[in-house]
Amino acid sequence: MPELPEVETVKSILQDIVPGKTVKSIDVYYSGCIKAPVEEFKNFVIGETFTKMSRKGKILIFHMTNNKVVVSHLRMEGKYFEGMENDVPDKHDIMRYVFTDGTTLRYNDVRKFGVLVPQKEDICNSIPPLSEVGKEPWDLSPQELYEGLKIKKSTIKEALLDQRLIAGLGNIYDDEVLFATKINPKRAANSITQEECIRIVKEAGRILNEAIANGGSTIKSYHPKEGVSGLMQTRLLAYGHGNEACPTCGFPMRKIFIGGRGTVYCPKCQVNYGEPFIVGVTGPIASGKSTVSKYLESKGYLKIDADFVVAELYKNNSFTNKICAHFGMSSFSREELLQIVSADENKRKELNEIVHPAVFDEFFKIIKDNKNEKIVLDVPLLIGSPLEEICDLIITVIADEKNQIERIIQRGKDPAASMALNKKWPKGIAKRKSGLVLTTDGSLDELYRNLDKYNW
Repeated sequence: MPELPEVETVKSILQDIVPGKTVKSIDVYYSGCIKAPVEEFKNFVIGETFTKMSRKGKILIFHMTNNKVVVSHLRMEGKYFEGMENDVPDKHDIMRYVFTDGTTLRYNDVRKFGVLVPQKEDICNSIPPLSEVGKEPWDLSPQELYEGLKIKKSTIKEALLDQRLIAGLGNIYDDEVLFATKINPKRAANSITQEECIRIVKEAGRILNEAIANGGSTIKSYHPKEGVSGLMQTRLLAYGHGNEACPTCGFPMRKIFIGGRGTVYCPKCQVNYGEPFIVGVTGPIASGKSTVSKYLESKGYLKIDADFVVAELYKNNSFTNKICAHFGMSSFSREELLQIVSADENKRKELNEIVHPAVFDEFFKIIKDNKNEKIVLDVPLLIGSPLEEICDLIITVIADEKNQIERIIQRGKDPAASMALNKKWPKGIAKRKSGLVLTTDGSLDELYRNLDKYNW
């Protein structure tokens, strides 16, 4: 979504185009974005001359003669294009102004989330949507931000996206500001100190000014004028850099989702004080997960192993009775259960639907009940599970199939059955989601040297 720097860039471009243009007619292709009856909107604008462009937060304002404005919120995909009267409309065009000189200005919106609101200029700031826009960083005092954050029940990441609290920050520059201020995006908004508010306001202003000077960031939904390049994308330190090395400390940056928004941060630079640092280790059968997790355990991490958690669950009579009732077993036996589910893929899925939620609940309980500052989770099925989002780093461990088979045989297991399960393990997805991918085909010393590159 275009943020303040991108909207400022669009405003500057339009400022060179629309002032002095008189509206001869309006073509409306989709009325849903216009927050007024179509004929009322046309009558309001036709015959007026645009005088200037302005902006409030991430909202554009088209000023016209006779105390009139059209407030334009681009939202996700809104864009403006110059054109000529005889141009063929694009399929995503919402409407266009046709000017008396034969030129046009088209509003195009793929998702149709944007809005166009006709209003009187003298009251536009006192009614939505402009009345819902707070102060921009240059006008907001740290104390005002602090007072606003104190009553928030969300994370600081979500709070800074609230345009009523601080105008102009979206997902991109939210990540950048939090990285610059070394504040973890998962922290509760009401835990932010007055000193941190000083840094947030200062860095928000600095970063937005830098972005404006560089024409914003070139993103999918932002199309500046030809020749105006969004160079800020080359200066972003956090956004878009998930699983890359932190430019400050070299530790893998982490991408998670907070409030449905992709969020990138450095777990080492942006410490989440009072919460454990959690490393998730995952990989297929016999890949060497336990070797990696044991090494981190030697570095002071509390190790929570999925196999151990499952074994403890199977000692719980109420849990095993649930399994027996579901599969028609007279008494619980892991061997009998394995035979039942091995022969039927649907039954294996049914077992997973019983076991996996219970396992994940146990993980969360153990994490909550322990006060360790560092925790390593050894979980083969980490990717796509509820545990994935709580990890500050995901390590995927892989090994050559020949080595996997040898290890499985050494454990006294059936290599054919185990390797069949490995074929279904999401290696490609896991690699994309991991900050660190390790192979365990070499010596232990080599593996430990690779691990020791990072400050554990």
